[in-house]
Formats: sequence, C-alpha cells, structure tokens
Amino acid sequence: MADMADEAHRSDVLACPHCGLALLLSRSTATCETGHSFDRAKGGHLNLLIGGRLSSGAVPGDTPDALAARRRFLSSGGYAPIAAALAETVGDVDGAVLDVGCGEGYYTSHLRGTDRYGLDVSKRAVQMAARLLPDSTFVVGSAYRLPVQDHSLAVVTSVFAPHPLDEFARVLRPGGRWVTVTPGPMHLVEMRPTSDGTAGGKALDRQHRRASAPEGSTSARRLEFRLDLDDTTADDLFLMTPIRWQATARPPLTSVTVDVWVASGPA
Repeated sequence: MADMADEAHRSDVLACPHCGLALLLSRSTATCETGHSFDRAKGGHLNLLIGGRLSSGAVPGDTPDALAARRRFLSSGGYAPIAAALAETVGDVDGAVLDVGCGEGYYTSHLRGTDRYGLDVSKRAVQMAARLLPDSTFVVGSAYRLPVQDHSLAVVTSVFAPHPLDEFARVLRPGGRWVTVTPGPMHLVEMRPTSDGTAGGKALDRQHRRASAPEGSTSARRLEFRLDLDDTTADDLFLMTPIRWQATARPPLTSVTVDVWVASGPA
C-alpha cells in the first residue's frame, strides 16, 4: 500500500516548465499528466529551471559568497525600512503570493499570506530560503519563464530582481497585482565607481532613467534614507550587489544613500 503521506495532490499554482500543465506534488516528487517528473530536494524545494543550457562550471544567479554576505547584511537590519515598505504595500494577501528573485528568503519572510512561494534562478539561494521558511514553497526557476499556472496568483513581488511584466500579467489572477522594489537615481551612489570622481555619462543616464516611477506602475512611493556602515556591513553590502563586478575594490565610506522605488501595478 502506498504511503499516504506521499500521496500526490494537484498544485493550484505550480506548473510543469516543459508543458505548462499543473504539477501533481508528493512528498518526494512532482509530476505532470504528460509524464514530466521532478525530484524534490531534501530541503523540500523543487528545481524547475529548464532551457538556456549552462556549462557544468556555470553558477546561475548569485554566487555563494554574495548570498552569505546578503544574509549577514539583511540580518543586521540595514534594509529593514525596505522590507517594511514592501510588506505595507503588499498587505494581507487573500490567495497565493510569489516572490520572484527571492534570494535567501529575507523579503519573502515579510510577506503576509498563508500561501507563500519563492522563486530564484540560484539553487543555493533557494536552499537557504527553504531552510529559513519551511512553511513556504520554493522553486529554482526563471523569472522570464515562470513555472506557474495562468491566473493563479494574487500577488507577485520582485525586490532588486527581474520583473517581466508580461509574465506577471500571465500568472496573476483578475484583480491581482505586482509589487516591485527597484533602485532610485541615487541608490548606493557613494559605492559606484567613476573615472574622475564625478558622475560620468553612464551614471547620469542611469540617474535619469531611475528618476521616474517604474513603467507600468499605478502606485509608487520613493523611499530614501541614509545608512550608516561599519567595515563589516560595508563589505557585505558591496559583495551582495552588482557593483562588485563594476569596481576593482570597495571605496572607503561610513554611510551610503539608500534610494528605492516601491511600486505596484495591475495584472
């Protein structure tokens, strides 16, 4: 007789990344009606990333050292105002909510809902998030090809992560909405490298593009504050951002400008 604890049930949210059919979930596997099958990891998450074949040495998403730095920095409370603004904008969710680009789970943990999902392209990030929030469902997958059923979500969030609005519209139910957190024009400007210490052409263009509310949003607020740093938090903030790939070293500083847009829009 089959173990009743392993009896499959049809997911109301997750879809097969190959054919788009609903996944049948058990304690150890996920399958679709056409026979595609995926094993659950020991931590409970699913790897639903397909396409864009990577070499064996490639590491999609954030590197392990960036994720470790992010966990330390966010645990210190440096971005707590951002998490609070996200939670306030999302509110209490009646239905499923998906955090796209969930990373190690910090922002997901601030979402109020009984049916929380997180997705990231980084397997290591999803492992960390699943351990942090065992009551939520986490999958490895692409923001541009969400393994999610059409019109199955009440809210989709994205914090400093890709936010393809066409995909969001596909997976959001009627009346659903997306919420994003994106950099404002002066976000971490003190950390950004310039050739002569002034804002160059690329920097000015970036500031201009980020000066307005995100495209497609119907509601947006700009959150700005100064963040004091010691050497440890400055190092972690530098390591967890893409700036690390643009600069040869972290500049010496004791504070930075945090400047973000918290925006939302309809399905």
